[in-house]
Amino acid sequence: MSRRNRIAIAGLALVIVAQAAVLFFLVGRRGSMRAARATPVQRGLAIAERMGCFGCHGPGGEKPIANPGAKGGEVPAWGGGNWMMWNRDASDVRAWILKGRPEHRAPDPGALIAMPAYEGRLTPDEIDDLVVYVLAASHFGAIDDPRAAAGHEVAYRLGCFGCHGPEGRGLVANPGSFKGYVPPWDGPDFAELVRDDAELAQWVQNGVSDRFRANPLARGILERQAIRMPAYADRVSDEDLTALAAYVAWVRAHPRSAR
Repeated sequence: MSRRNRIAIAGLALVIVAQAAVLFFLVGRRGSMRAARATPVQRGLAIAERMGCFGCHGPGGEKPIANPGAKGGEVPAWGGGNWMMWNRDASDVRAWILKGRPEHRAPDPGALIAMPAYEGRLTPDEIDDLVVYVLAASHFGAIDDPRAAAGHEVAYRLGCFGCHGPEGRGLVANPGSFKGYVPPWDGPDFAELVRDDAELAQWVQNGVSDRFRANPLARGILERQAIRMPAYADRVSDEDLTALAAYVAWVRAHPRSAR
């Protein structure tokens, strides 16, 4: 075999290897995206979009429309004190979805826009997923760990839920990132990015961990992605970091349930 042919074959082999690597990356990325979208919160989000919930409750359930004649003058958002006034627990949320209101709630005769009843339009599993999403979007319920509760308030103050989704369980698209989204705190990706509380503190304070900063490939991906983790530096205290770590651990240990 001539030297020219050997060079050509070697070049072709390199091209095949490179293409295989790209294919492996794309397949792995799609698989990660499918897995991330398979959580009850993400399935519930898709159902809420499909059933038109955001038409009245606003994007993500956070910006309701006006409801002339209704108590409060609007369709309640899925968060804040007003929402808590309408719901005692997950069973109330389920009743709103299924029946249009819980039995213990009298109809609001002045409301021009009434809550529709979705019973018969959704399967029991779909109802469960939608309840889970509404509970997560509303940050419903007390957190039984005082440190984690304090961390929840820190996350609110720092704007963490804007990128990491409701309760840190969301899935915000991030073009150019390794897997195409901002990893939720309760997903398997988080464990790959954050090994311990010290590394979490590095991400929060510096926008990147020392481990990822030292890796040229990881650093390059982080620099190319559209949404970058902000560096909070001296805007967070050691107490804030400890509380935030406790909240993230609580979220990972307490998956949302529809019951």
